Order: sequence, then C-alpha cells, then structure tokens
Amino acid sequence: MMDQVSIIYLLIQIPIFRYQSYKLILMSEIKFSLTEELGSKNELYEALRKFLSPEKSLKLPKNETSFKLLTNMYTEVEAFVIVRGFKKTMSPVLGWNIRRKTKLPKDDLNKILEEMIYTGKLIKKGPFYLIFPYIPGGFEFYFTTNRDDPERMKKAAEAHDALFYEGYPLGLGKMNPPVYRVIPSIEPTKKTYEINKSLDVQHQILTYELMENYLAEKDIFAVVPCSCRTAASKAGNPCKKTQENYCITAGILAENSIKSGVGKKVSLEELVEVMKKAEKEGLVHQTFNVQEASLFICNCCPCCCGFLKSVKELDNYAAITKSNFEPLIDHDICNECQTCIEICPMEAISMTDSKESAENGAVVINYDLCIGCGICASNCPIEAIKLIKVKNEIPVKNLKQYYKVLEKTD
Repeated sequence: MMDQVSIIYLLIQIPIFRYQSYKLILMSEIKFSLTEELGSKNELYEALRKFLSPEKSLKLPKNETSFKLLTNMYTEVEAFVIVRGFKKTMSPVLGWNIRRKTKLPKDDLNKILEEMIYTGKLIKKGPFYLIFPYIPGGFEFYFTTNRDDPERMKKAAEAHDALFYEGYPLGLGKMNPPVYRVIPSIEPTKKTYEINKSLDVQHQILTYELMENYLAEKDIFAVVPCSCRTAASKAGNPCKKTQENYCITAGILAENSIKSGVGKKVSLEELVEVMKKAEKEGLVHQTFNVQEASLFICNCCPCCCGFLKSVKELDNYAAITKSNFEPLIDHDICNECQTCIEICPMEAISMTDSKESAENGAVVINYDLCIGCGICASNCPIEAIKLIKVKNEIPVKNLKQYYKVLEKTD
C-alpha cells in the first residue's frame, strides 16, 4: 500500500513463461553455500521476515507461524536472493546489481528470477525487479497468481490463516487514516444521487462515491482471482459466499494481469455487471481510501477477506473507513421478508423483540455494526430500503498524499 504501492503498479509486469514443467529450481543446481553466506536456515528466514515487514506495512510477527509461512512461500534460494540481492521492498533493482550482490552465475540467477516472477513473488518492468512487503503486495500477488507448488501453497495458506487468529490483522486498525474504504452498492447510490443532486454540498454525492463514475476514470479493466478466497480455500476454509472471481484490476495493473494470463479483460459495461452480480452474492466493494480511481477494487466477503473478516470477527472497525451512507428502511413498504437480514455481511440487521421498536417496524439496523455497503438495499426485492448520505468524510486525493498523512500521525 503505497505511494510505495503506486510504484508496484507502475512497474508491475508478470510475463508468461512457457515451461514444460513448472517445478521449482532445485537447490542442487546452485553452486553456493547458504550457511556460509547467511548462517543457519533460521537466520536466513528471520532476515527475510524483517525484509518483508518494513514501516508502513502490516509487519509479520516473529514466531513459528511466520516461519512456516515464509519457508513454504519462499525456497531457501529465493529467500537468499531477496535478502542479499535487494536493499529494501518497493525499491527497483537492476538484474546486474542482484548478480553482483548474490554472486550467482547469470544463467542460474535468471532462472530463479523468472520462476519468482511466474509464481507472483516479484515483478519486473524492463530491466528492473521489485519485491513488495508481505502485506500489502506479497500475499495478494502470490495467491492471485496461484502458480507455485500446490503443497507449498497449501502450507503457506494454513500459516496465513493461523496468523489471523493470532491477531495479525489488528495492526490494520493502527493505520490512520485506514487503508481501505467501503464503496456503496451501485443502484441504490445512483437513486440517492438523483434525489440529492440539487441539495446542499453536505448531501451531494461525489465521483469517488459513485461506482460507475469512479471506474470510468480508467480505460482498461480485468477480472482476476481473489487472493483471499484462494488462500482460504487452500487452507481448507472455502468461501461461504461464492467461488466465482469478482476482484477487479484497472489501468496498467489490468493491462499486465491480462498479459500474464492471470486476468480476464472486460469492458466497463461488463465490469459494472460483474460488480452488480457481486452485490447479489453479498460481497462488499472496497478499495484504497483515496479519491483518485484505484488500480483495483476488491469485492469482499467477511469469511475470507483479511480486512472485512477482522472487522467482523475481531471487532477491528478501525481497519476500514465506512461509506458516507446508511441504509434506511421504509416500514410502510417493508413486508419483513428478512432478505436483508440473511444477506447483510456484518449481521447488522435483525428482527426486534422490543415492543416499542416493533411499533415502528420489526426489522431494525444496528448502525454501530453497519459499514454502509448498501448490500441490503441492492438486494431488497421490493425496494423498501434506500441509502441516505449521513456524513461527508472526504478521503485524501491520492496515495502520495495518503502516505504523507500517515507519516504525520505516527
């Protein structure tokens, strides 16, 4: 996550390598001693953990779970190349400089780097190579690409899942402003826009709040696999909402995901339909907490998404910015079909047992739990729920400004 992340997106290129076999490079092919270079295996992976946990990232804890994660996600050769060949994450490095630092033969090093690109562990643009932190970047690209050895990926996914219950995502709540924001559902927001467009500034709806307008700032789009659902499935916890691909890339990130074979190109019109279908599955639109159109939009479920799951299960509401909208039920229309109760991702809607509340309608919303996603409104079969704009919190303009603000709050 970035001004740093903007570097990732500007440089990213994952080419397709057509190998007869996608097996990892064997240690025996590399003529050097890791022990002589960096000490024991534990010392090597501890150096890797520190490298992948820079400031302004979600740092991996020093424990056995992180060790299991890293030893399965990266071979010892790959760990050596990263620790020795790169100065820091988000900093592009020339291939000859990696050779100079690692002292590996050119052909051997090129094979290692190509395999790492193919499996989503680093990126390349022209002569430059780039490594990203574990989160954001490393986890997402690795599990979205989904091309590494299946057994290693399974063990890495299990370790990632275990980190969640050790409190790893709570670090997201310490970032101020939060990294992610919720974008409200498409049709309910458009209806509110038509009603509010002549009202005062406080209630006017801006471009970054209207999904179609927000997306239209880009000119190329792709649908890609969800890293969170891929990891959850490999860890033995498949998504309870959907098995379809709904995550979106745009601009240069879409261009490169299409070239790599990871993403499927779609038009803006097709993309909007994908987003609406995601809403019908009960998925929440989330993106970077900035005004400018992001290069990706996640369609998240509370059972797999690291952000949304931490909000719901760990009460980590500081990890995201709620939308500026809240749902309002028209109890004169509502027939209490309970569709909204069943689909609400945060379980914020319920039938009341209170006689006093029941006089105003039996279906009630707990606004402390509500994140303003509008999934209830987009799925109400009789349109008894509408979204109303209740605040006017404006995110910073772009990622560069976001990180400047983040630094000031440290």
